[in-house]
Amino acid sequence: VPFTLDAEAHTALAALARAVGGTVFMAVQAGLAALLTRHGCGTDIPVGTPVAGREDAETAALVGYFVNSVVLRTDTSGDPTFRELLARVRDTAVAAHEHAELPFDRLVEELNPPRSLARHPLFQVMLAWQSRPDAPTAMGGGLTAELTAIPSGTAKFDLTLNAGERPDGGIDGFLEYRTDLFDAPSVEALAARLARLLAAAATDPDTPIGRLPLIGEEERRRALVEWNGTPVRSAPGATLPELFEAAAVANPHSIAVSCGDERLDYTELAARSDRLARLLAAGGIGPGSIVALALPRSVALVVALLAVAKSGAAYLPLDPDYPADRLAYMLADATPAALLTDRATAPRLPDHDIPRLLVDGPESHAFPAVPLAQHERTRPLRAEDTAYVIYTSGSTGRPKGVPVTHHNVARLFSATDHWFGFGAQDVWTLFHSYAFDFSVWELWGALLYGGRLVVVPHLVSRDPAAFLELLARERVTVLNQTPSAFYQLSAADRERPGTELALRYVVFGGEALEPARLDDWYARHPDDAPTLVNMYGITETTVHVSYIALDRASAATTGSTIGVNIPDLRVYVLDQHLQPVPPGVTGEMYVAGAGLARGYLGRPELTATRFVADPYAELFGERGTRMYRSGDLARRRADGVLEYFGRADQQVKLRGFRIELGEIEAVLAAHPAVADAAVVVREDVPGDKRLVGYAVTGAAPEALRAHAATEL
Repeated sequence: VPFTLDAEAHTALAALARAVGGTVFMAVQAGLAALLTRHGCGTDIPVGTPVAGREDAETAALVGYFVNSVVLRTDTSGDPTFRELLARVRDTAVAAHEHAELPFDRLVEELNPPRSLARHPLFQVMLAWQSRPDAPTAMGGGLTAELTAIPSGTAKFDLTLNAGERPDGGIDGFLEYRTDLFDAPSVEALAARLARLLAAAATDPDTPIGRLPLIGEEERRRALVEWNGTPVRSAPGATLPELFEAAAVANPHSIAVSCGDERLDYTELAARSDRLARLLAAGGIGPGSIVALALPRSVALVVALLAVAKSGAAYLPLDPDYPADRLAYMLADATPAALLTDRATAPRLPDHDIPRLLVDGPESHAFPAVPLAQHERTRPLRAEDTAYVIYTSGSTGRPKGVPVTHHNVARLFSATDHWFGFGAQDVWTLFHSYAFDFSVWELWGALLYGGRLVVVPHLVSRDPAAFLELLARERVTVLNQTPSAFYQLSAADRERPGTELALRYVVFGGEALEPARLDDWYARHPDDAPTLVNMYGITETTVHVSYIALDRASAATTGSTIGVNIPDLRVYVLDQHLQPVPPGVTGEMYVAGAGLARGYLGRPELTATRFVADPYAELFGERGTRMYRSGDLARRRADGVLEYFGRADQQVKLRGFRIELGEIEAVLAAHPAVADAAVVVREDVPGDKRLVGYAVTGAAPEALRAHAATEL
């Protein structure tokens, strides 16, 4: 692939190199190192370069091949200015050339790095600098000689820049690449970015290398605008109770929810939830209030969730299986106006002074089964009001509450309807804990379309064989699973051949998908019965952010492909300076658009660091809007599809739960016998990830487990 730098940029680069006491070669090496750093290659960049090997007078005129390779390690850490980086390169190059006579094979022998037939032992990028004569060399007898590039047909390194200065000004050459790592368009883009970076550095050498321009306007527009698709505006509209009422009117006698032998049709569910909503309203609870829910998986749980929504309040899920200290913290932090529970669960909850209402108490039947009118609420319910508050793990040991509005949830379904076409014929499962935001998709996906919601008992959700039987018996059509849960379900399906399933969709979320592990499922099921869908999401952006429908070919890929953004959301892949990264380069995902939560409950400082101003809002006709800094790493493929690469911090996703390792470390370190603690994710058995804690302590492991169990 050709590489060129025009004469004007070359002249400026040469002047800069002279000012620093270096050469044009050193300036190009600095630019190449900066380019590789900006493409995710780290900050310790080893670049090989050939030297003539004719330092001694005895070899200067000898005919023969004396070329040796020198490794130039470039330190790009600290985001130096280009001038500072060039000075580093100068010092490194001068020091390296003092040892240029050391045979390269001797160096490799002494260092003894790990060997591989697939790569060079010390560097994978070569910079070959050609010192070109001003004119063809006279050989005598009328013959002349000049340098020319002869394609070898093979690449000796992953990437080789072979270039030199033209006598008439400018730099030209070519990039040679391994075809099993790169394609021609990618390397052509690399060559253009290197030229752009060098030209900018020559003009403004005191700019940090992280801020030098890499991509042109066309690439920039593609990354920010085109790959986010045609934006869909979702104006605030109906609230969740209004949407439910419409579904109930359209399907009055259809089963709305079932759990075991208990089931309610839409008319019955509406009536029971209306009574409970009136009980809440009678206590002064309405829009702007928070109601804590502590109930087991049951029909009563769905009634209570719907009743809180109808009252106008936001529900705060308290999983009764959570440690008492964690529940106590959430109650103290969220300050709910009331706590809805039942007789069996109430004794398991921590002490509190919050008014308690029992869903199985006599007061729950004391009010008429009539929907609340707007004037009967403490104030009218609006789509911008909070629908729920879900707590996620916090790095300091303090979970953080995320308030999500009715509009956030309603637009999640309207913006994805063109992909799924959900309807009253669909049967969903409430498989996940209602303290996990995947449950929001499960609950309202059924109830807003007039479908049926099957509440999965806790023990069944932990038994893949029993759950598979439930899917077949209930004729479930829409299944939502974390990948780790689905792998176990797939194994149960393999052990029970012939199980007839009615599934239309299996939607993955909550953690990274390993596509190769779907091969077993596809061996028994067609691509579209059911369609497997991978959806990346974040609590702070309302459950889902992206979508990709998978097929049999997906099982042959590596990495976790998460697809394209939901139409009313935007996903930017940015570097540390909030600039778009080129295709194929890993950056951090930022999400903007209609699904963003308002921030963190009672945590304005944290909100300000994670929900930041969107510098690209005007490209979409917006002003003053925010984007959410996800902390997740991703890259765009050449076609704009997103690939997920994990976290940029200590947060992990395990079996669908977002876990801050720092939170667990803080709990362990709080034990009086612990001097220090660290927590990591280990995968000793492929596919079986687990958290492992290490502590400097005199306490027994059992004591530490018991201590952690009281808070985590």
